[in-house]
Amino acid sequence: MIRQEGTKTNTLDVFKALLKNDQLMWLSLSYILFAIAYVATTATLILNFTFVIGNASLYSITGIVGFIGSIILVPMFPTLAKKFGRRKVLTGAIISMLVGYVLFVLGNSVPMTVGGLIFLTAPYQLVFLSVLMTITDSVEYGQWKNGVRNEAVTLAMRPLLDKIAGAFSNGIYGFVAIAAGMTGSKYISGHTYGVATFKLYSFVVPAVLMIIALAVYLLKVKLTEKRHEEVVAELEERLK
Repeated sequence: MIRQEGTKTNTLDVFKALLKNDQLMWLSLSYILFAIAYVATTATLILNFTFVIGNASLYSITGIVGFIGSIILVPMFPTLAKKFGRRKVLTGAIISMLVGYVLFVLGNSVPMTVGGLIFLTAPYQLVFLSVLMTITDSVEYGQWKNGVRNEAVTLAMRPLLDKIAGAFSNGIYGFVAIAAGMTGSKYISGHTYGVATFKLYSFVVPAVLMIIALAVYLLKVKLTEKRHEEVVAELEERLK
């Protein structure tokens, strides 16, 4: 194993390490945009079931769809990544999620909502695993570029980004609920709710964020499996 450990790091060192590792920096930017978009939608889906469809009890299918999607797709990830590469797997997963957003925006029925859930939540684990593996590869990339292997800081980045995105969820829910007039606990027949406003903030804006996240990833993240192999080979030569 290639190893050239650096000293222990503090919070300032974390940001310094991020800025010195351009691939980790761009990947982190792409992922935080993706994560915020995803939590913005998942945090407000209960409003969709309660005030758009008018049946809050159906919200439970959200977790079921995501769980089934994970069971099916997670075991397939190694095969998909080997055949197509993580870059294409992540791209395909996000495109699928964008299809889900289209279904959410266009439909107010249960079938359209279930379809949106399948396309949105099932591929999430493919994005997660693609990012996780690339972050892991960026450990060697950072060592190759800076001469110091800072594994702890690098691998802590993804959980940190998830926590940051998660911290937005309550605020996003409150903002969307108030903006769309969906502040009650039950659907009231005949009451006018801001469905268009709700869909704008819960589906359209997150979809735009995901498109930006994908663009950043495709344009700036160059650490493919092949590039990682080249980096490791060069490191092995240096450390002989």
